[in-house]
Amino acid sequence: MIRRLISVAALMGCAVASVAVLAAAPEHATFILTTGERKSGPVVFHGARSENLIDGYLNLGVEGGGPEYTVPVEQVAVIDFVGGQPSAAELDQVSASGQSIALRDGKVEQGKFVNILRGDTVRWQDQNGSTHDIPVSQVSRIYLNPPSAFAAFNYTPANRAAVGTAGSQTAQPGVVQVMANQPWTSTNVIVQRGDRVMFRTTGQIKFGTGASQVAPADGNDSVWNPAFPVRAMPVGGLIGRVGNSAPFPIGSNRQWITMPATGMLMLGVNDNELNDNSGYFSVDVIKR
Repeated sequence: MIRRLISVAALMGCAVASVAVLAAAPEHATFILTTGERKSGPVVFHGARSENLIDGYLNLGVEGGGPEYTVPVEQVAVIDFVGGQPSAAELDQVSASGQSIALRDGKVEQGKFVNILRGDTVRWQDQNGSTHDIPVSQVSRIYLNPPSAFAAFNYTPANRAAVGTAGSQTAQPGVVQVMANQPWTSTNVIVQRGDRVMFRTTGQIKFGTGASQVAPADGNDSVWNPAFPVRAMPVGGLIGRVGNSAPFPIGSNRQWITMPATGMLMLGVNDNELNDNSGYFSVDVIKR
């Protein structure tokens, strides 16, 4: 009887230990970057507030230990907790000009990502400004940069034409909406170093809330700042980047531009403070 009781107690102890291990297992996520690259690992947290997003950087652990993967939040298009290809019904509900959170029950809500807490909870601000804590177990994906997310999932919203990549004589150029309040927008065009690309740009953006804070594709000459992505260009101008290479000016130039590197071609606006920006450039991208 004593041996049997001991055995039962031992089994119960093992069961409790197993439950504890399972409860402590971290949630996993994949960061889909604006370049199309993907990084996966356990969701980590640090500090007294148990945060993942710290000083503008998101973090992932590495299986088996080692240095964490740290990336600026503006370079992450999607935080994906479930993997796979999202359904068209989900992508149809994602706002093209703001952030969205997709839940596992099929609902998609617009708002603003705040943080991931304790590795298992998403803090989300809804459109009314109220903050909610949502268990990661209820979240499919967080769309931080929808245009880049659409490119990563090879999805074309109804109001955006696909980008042409054929030869310049026969290509039907598509239109990319380059949102002024987002760091980089993917063109869904992969270029090789030395490729030549032409940009045809229309529209203007606002780089602030003032009536005069308006910029065409060449930028607004009233503001220059060495902290801008392209320091030799005024505020608000259209700029480009290939992968993680150095940004370069585009503006209203309709001449062929030689690509400086190999990778995904990204477009943006020349500004280092994007939160108060609005509007977008419409850009035809033609790859020779």
